[in-house]
Formats: sequence, structure tokens, C-alpha cells
Amino acid sequence: MMKKIILLTFLGLVTNIYAQQTFGLTVGGQTTGITDAKIGDNQNQYGFYVGGYYNLPFDQGFSFQPEIMYSFQSFNNLNITYSEYFGGIENQETTQPRFDFKYQMHLIKLPLLLKYQPNKLYVELGPEFSYLMSAKGNYHDKSNEIPALNGKIENINHFQAALVTGAGYQLNEKLNVGLRLSWGFTEFSEYSYIRNFNVGVGVNYRLN
Repeated sequence: MMKKIILLTFLGLVTNIYAQQTFGLTVGGQTTGITDAKIGDNQNQYGFYVGGYYNLPFDQGFSFQPEIMYSFQSFNNLNITYSEYFGGIENQETTQPRFDFKYQMHLIKLPLLLKYQPNKLYVELGPEFSYLMSAKGNYHDKSNEIPALNGKIENINHFQAALVTGAGYQLNEKLNVGLRLSWGFTEFSEYSYIRNFNVGVGVNYRLN
């Protein structure tokens, strides 16, 4: 008798959780920059993301929300000299030609978030793992002494990791808006000092 009660209770809990789980679409705009521009100057640029999410509720307003999305990101590293770029140390009075390096990236991202939503407001926190599919760069010499170059960046670190935090507001049963910030732990490429931060604003639409 006790085994039947336990089994029925367990099945009831599973059925209740299954009935509350949700999934939907997410889309938004974002800006990306360098967390610590050790050489040159950081300049944020803009991009977008689009994907889907799955939300599994727990209790007391907590839930687990994995997502998968495509993300286009870009940023600039400005006013660099060749000695700085290849590891040399210079002062601000150097007469070497300076150039701007501009980056564009295509990523598949997998945020794994713990979400807390006691009412219409919510907060979220968790790791984010990304696969960097490709990266393109171009540099332009400010003095026009060296031809501008443009093309695919080799030796990139395809697997990236970041910490994500965010907050949002539930507009209605189907729609919410949110702000999200991520700080990258992984260097952009084998030979790069660059780690990225990303700020995004988007909307989530519940499908079920």
C-alpha cells in the first residue's frame, strides 16, 4: 500500500512538472567589446542573436533554463602599433604607424541558466558555452602606409566560456523582455590577449 502511495505521489509530481515546463523563441540585439584592452582602445560594435529556450520549473519560483542560439558579434580594437600587437612594449610617443583592427564573429551559444521569478520580475545566472564557427578581421593603417587587409582569422579558439547574468520582466503570458550581460573567460584566439564582454536586450516568446 505504501509503495503505491509513493509511486502515485511521484507520478503526480512528474506530471505536474511536465505540465508546467515551457519552451519558446528568443531574439534580440547586442553590443560586444573587450573586457580589458591591454593594447589599443576598445570600441563596442553591434550584432544580434536568435534561438530557442526550454524552461523546467522547480519550486519557489526557481527554474532551469537551457538555451541554444546563433549569435553575430563584432568589436573593434583601435589605435594599435605593430610592436604592441606582436608583444612589444611602447610609450605613447611612438612614431610607428597605428592601425585599427575590426572583428566579426559567428557563434553557436548554449547558456545554462538558473532562473528565479517570484512575480513578473525575474533574474538569471549561469555559465554559457559557445562554439566560435568563424571569425573575420580587417585592419586599416591610419597613415595609409600599409595596405588594408581583410579576411578570415586563423588559429581561433573555437570553444568559448563565459558567465552570464541578467534580469527581465514578464509582459504577459506569452512575452517577456530581458537584459543580459556576459563576461568571457576564454581568449579569443591562440595568440590573442582579447576576452569579450557582451550586453544584449531581447524578447522571449513562449510557444506552448
